[in-house]
Amino acid sequence: MSKSRWYAIRVKPGHQRMAAADSRLPERRRLETVIERNCREGGFEIFMPSFVVETKHHRTNKFIEKRFPLLVGYAFVHLPRLNFEELRKVEGVMCLLKINRELGPIEFHEDVVASLMLADWEGRQTHDYNRAVRHEHERVSRVRHLRGQLRKILPKGRGARISMTLEADKAIENLNGAIKERVLTILSELNSLVGDDGVAPTRKAV
Repeated sequence: MSKSRWYAIRVKPGHQRMAAADSRLPERRRLETVIERNCREGGFEIFMPSFVVETKHHRTNKFIEKRFPLLVGYAFVHLPRLNFEELRKVEGVMCLLKINRELGPIEFHEDVVASLMLADWEGRQTHDYNRAVRHEHERVSRVRHLRGQLRKILPKGRGARISMTLEADKAIENLNGAIKERVLTILSELNSLVGDDGVAPTRKAV
């Protein structure tokens, strides 16, 4: 069994930015950086402590996730075979961290790296939880907005939580073409947001 050997590398400027999206990669590599992708493609296990920030696009208002290094300029690489020279050939690796030339690269105990990994994982879990809460708030807000639009269009007397469409076909038949299409579009979006919770599937607009 290979010994767990972790070493710190200096990363060249610009290589801790997020790599271009690649749909072929697994979900766990969705926010990887350039140095991480280069090391993994070179066959090296790498760990870069980081944090994720969500920012809202100023034009689209969509939230964008961006990942940043916690230790700017550094990352850890697992080298059980001590293949330092092969690692140095990876694009973005400046050098291995060392005290001086005589002593060689500094080896970090696996417990140190494991504790950093745990902190990184906990930070990611907190971020994912906060994102899920925000998405749920946005979903509920959107459902309320769409139901409010239906109240203005459909005949009065239909409740805010219409089974919303047990009788919708009858009401919709009395609407003109443009409004009818709008109502069907709203119902379709509601159905995608809440599933079976208060909105039944409806026919498509023609």
